[in-house]
Parts: sequence; C-alpha cells; structure tokens
Amino acid sequence: MEKTKNISRRDLLKIMGVGGVALGTAGGLMATKAEAKSNLAPNIAIIGAGLGGISLSAKLIDDLPNAKINLFDADPILYYQPGFTLIAGGIYDKKDTEFQKQDLINEKVNWIKENIDLVNPDDKSLVTTSGKTYSYDYLIIATGTTYKFEEYEGLSEEIINDPQYSNIASIYTVDGSVKAHTMIQELVKNGGKAVFAEPNTPIKCGGANKKVNFLLEDLATSKNMRSKVQMHLYVGGESMLSSPVHAKMIEQFFLERKMPYSMRHLLRKVDKENKIAYFDKLMPYTENGVQKTAIEQVSVPFDYLFVIPKMITSPFIAKAGLAVTSGHVAGNWVDVDKFTLQHKKYPTIFAIGDCAGVPKGKTGASIRKQYPVIAQNILDHLNGKPLSAKFYGYTACPLLTRYGKAVMVEFNYEGVDPSMPCFGATRESWLNWFVKVYLMKAMVMKGMVFAKA
Repeated sequence: MEKTKNISRRDLLKIMGVGGVALGTAGGLMATKAEAKSNLAPNIAIIGAGLGGISLSAKLIDDLPNAKINLFDADPILYYQPGFTLIAGGIYDKKDTEFQKQDLINEKVNWIKENIDLVNPDDKSLVTTSGKTYSYDYLIIATGTTYKFEEYEGLSEEIINDPQYSNIASIYTVDGSVKAHTMIQELVKNGGKAVFAEPNTPIKCGGANKKVNFLLEDLATSKNMRSKVQMHLYVGGESMLSSPVHAKMIEQFFLERKMPYSMRHLLRKVDKENKIAYFDKLMPYTENGVQKTAIEQVSVPFDYLFVIPKMITSPFIAKAGLAVTSGHVAGNWVDVDKFTLQHKKYPTIFAIGDCAGVPKGKTGASIRKQYPVIAQNILDHLNGKPLSAKFYGYTACPLLTRYGKAVMVEFNYEGVDPSMPCFGATRESWLNWFVKVYLMKAMVMKGMVFAKA
C-alpha cells in the first residue's frame, strides 16, 4: 500500500525518542507480576475473544488464579480495529492490524474455539453452535457488535469487502478499509463526489467515518484537487457525536472547511449500477401533543460511497431475555447497570465493550476502564459484598482532523473528561496525532490485552 505522506527526518527523531519510551513503559508493565486477590475457584464463562474478552480474561487470571475460565470464540484473528481508519488514510497496512489470538490469550484460559448459540441464564448454562453444553457460575458477554449492512437495500458485507464493487466501502471491516484507501487515492487523483452515510442507531467509534472525511479533504487540499473533490456527510441521527461539546466542535470544523453535511438523513437504499444513494429525510413534528416523524425520500448521486452499517448485538442475547427491553435500542444491547456493568436481572452476568447497554462507552478506551471494574465486582459478589467498582462512561476517540493533527475527544456520562488537560478538550495538535498513530497500538496490544494497561 502506498503511504500517503512521508515522515520528515525531524518527525522520525521524535518518533524514535517518544516511541522508545512508550515501548519501554509497555515492556515494564508486561514484566510486572500481579498478586492474586482471592483463592476462590469460580467457573467463569466469557463469550467473545475480542479486546474486552481477552483483556478481562487476563485480569481474572491475575486476580483469581484458581478460577476455571472458559473463553468462547471461533475466530482465530483479533483485528486492532482503531487501525482501520489509518489503513484508509494510507498510514497502516492491513497486516499492521492483524493479531493471532493464540498469541494473546493467557495459557491458563481454556479457549474453546466455538461460538454460542443459546444462553440459559436461569440454570446458568450455555450451548455452543455445535450443540455442546457448558455450565458457569459467572458469565461475561463480550460479543461486540454485529454489522447489518443488509439493512440498506442493495448492500451486504460481501459487497463492502468485494473489490469488484470498487466505489463502495466501509472502514468498519479490514477489507473495506483497504478499499477505502484506494477510493481516496482515486478521488484525489481524478476528482469526483464522495458521499458518507451514517445510521441513527448506536455505533462503535462514532467519529470513525468523519476521520476519513477529514483526511480526504486535507489530502485533496494538499494535492490542489479540493475544487474537484465534492463530499457530503449524511448523518442518520441529530448530532455528530453523543458528546454535545465535541459534536459542536465537529460541526464547526465542517463549516470552516466548507465540508457539507446533513443531519437526520438515514440511508435506505443503494442503486449500485446507477450510483445513486437513497435517503429518508426525517422531519419531526408534533400532532396533538405527540411527537412524530415525517419522511421525505431524497436521492443522492455519488461516485464513491463510504458507509457505516447499522449495528446490533448477537441474536442469543435477546433470545435469552438479556437485552434492553425499552427505548430505541430495545432488543439489542445487554441490559446492565451503567455503573457496575452487572445485568439488571441476573446478578452473575456482566457485559463489557460494545454489546453493553450503557449510554456511553463504545470504544476500545472504554473497555480499558471497564475490565478492571468487572473483575473487582465479581470479586465483591463472590465475597458477598456490595459491588464497589464503577464505570463512569469514559469514552475516548483520537479524532484525526488532518494529516499530522488530531483532537483527543474524551467524555463520560457527565460531559467532557480529559485525562490529560494539556491535550485540550477540543484542540487540534500534533501530539494527539502522534498518540493515535504511534503509541496507542503498543499500549493496547502489548499492555491492555495482558491486563497490564
């Protein structure tokens, strides 16, 4: 893959210096020996060996060395998903995001290479897709999200990943990200119209599509092609991001850089042959005191289409009666307390990561805060104590705004939550870019997955 921008000698020296310190820190964390917090031996099942499941399993092995931990997941590869936008931007290659789970999962964890078809929470058992039954004392659901590209008429995940459809992509799959990089290069070389579409359902990393939009605009400007590259962002919801401060900031960036956007426009259908995207324009109104929505259909021609899929959770969650039962996400996300991450009906069930039905917290940075919370709360429950650990909704997204600049977007349930005030809540800086591109992967893949960060 062609790298989009070269690194200067001065920047390379900075990377070598700061990066060396970061990797040294990660190595130091790896060498730290954890102390057991209990000699109890519960039978713990974790469904999903993504970032949340692997990190939490490592933490539980540290805290409960006598526990029996079964980790269920049939997929042998863990993708470093924060790197997908960097693939699209020409900074990472596909191989930079691929990791073998066998190299990450603690050897004391029993990795069962099957997926789960059914959970029976009343008798604390689960059934794999091959029909095998396993019991548990505690269950952690860490299944992430399921993409529903097919909710848009004319699309599917196969189409998103198929090189034959060279002008439609999504940075939510690794192959879609590779295709998105090619699309950006073609746009900057030849010009054309790029349409970006986002759903109105909860999604992980709500800033991802906007990062690609920003990088495309910056690259086109640097190549003197900005006047030939049209772009338009269509957001299905009524806000750029769930954090009001950062949503306003993003809108301001779009306005300053003359990047058109439309809210409450929900992608409905894609005519691939004629290159037309059809949107439902959602217009709220009130009738007899009841708020309703009128729908006007809008057709938008495109040369290139960047799509975020609608997202749901694994089917077994709703089937087992574990999902949220009210509101606009009813039937999708695991119904847990937003602070303790404990299921509201079944006290021995917890959820971590994107599948958890919490108001904020669908990023990898959220998982970093969640896995110690669940580990401590399982210890408390085992010992008959009130759950003491709390997750306060921490969400972070290094929002790439240009090549070489980013904003460190951080917020929680209450509002803006900067972990390092020097980064600035809404300030673009090279340092934020550096953290995203050069440091975060080392922290996650050399520290967090081993419960050392």
